[in-house]
Amino acid sequence: MMNIEILKQVGLTNTEIKIYLALFELGPSLASKIAGKASVERAVTYHILENLIKKGIVGYVIKENRKYFSSTNPEKLLDLLKEKEIAVKEIIPELKRLRLPLKEEPSIEVYKGKEGLKTVLNDVLDEKKDYLIIGYTGAAERLVKYWFAHWQRRRVKLRIKRKVLFPFLMKGQESLKYPLTQSKFLPKNYSTPASTLIYGTDKILIFLPIQEDFTGIVIKSKEVWNSYKNTFDILWKMSK
Repeated sequence: MMNIEILKQVGLTNTEIKIYLALFELGPSLASKIAGKASVERAVTYHILENLIKKGIVGYVIKENRKYFSSTNPEKLLDLLKEKEIAVKEIIPELKRLRLPLKEEPSIEVYKGKEGLKTVLNDVLDEKKDYLIIGYTGAAERLVKYWFAHWQRRRVKLRIKRKVLFPFLMKGQESLKYPLTQSKFLPKNYSTPASTLIYGTDKILIFLPIQEDFTGIVIKSKEVWNSYKNTFDILWKMSK
């Protein structure tokens, strides 16, 4: 049994399919005979036949002042598909212009304690991309000193570079001596008790200035990431 769903994909309606298939079974025929074969009202049949003629899949000849309708070469159906494809391609640019960009909803996660600190720092390495830091709290060195030293060795092994804007008062401290680190010092009057780490392609990690433990916030948003990245670039230019 013929799969009429394929004919629907070409763009034919159910009634058009009935009449089109009836023409194949009957051969050249009068509209009245086609209507009977397809079980479609005669007036509707005339209208449908005109539509099929416009689509190029039905033709007719006149004999003794009467129209005899017949189906054209079935390969004409392929032309219909090509026409549909061309039409769709023509409107795709318009549809793209009409589509509004989706507003990105940033995700925010809070991490606490030593294990939370390890989780977020491991995420930095998992991104396998260079990262930027504004300010420096020293939380990792203070809370997980030996683990952090190992983490730094892993970072170097992965060839992940970092650019750090240290607070002015940190000149000469050990934190400056880690490999693959470019460092500058923020202006003396620039106060930043928190530390902000800009990593991956859309993540911001903020170390909150809580001395006795770690609390960090990870914001995942390309828009926010771009904003912090721009801020870093400006501060980097004005720092020494």
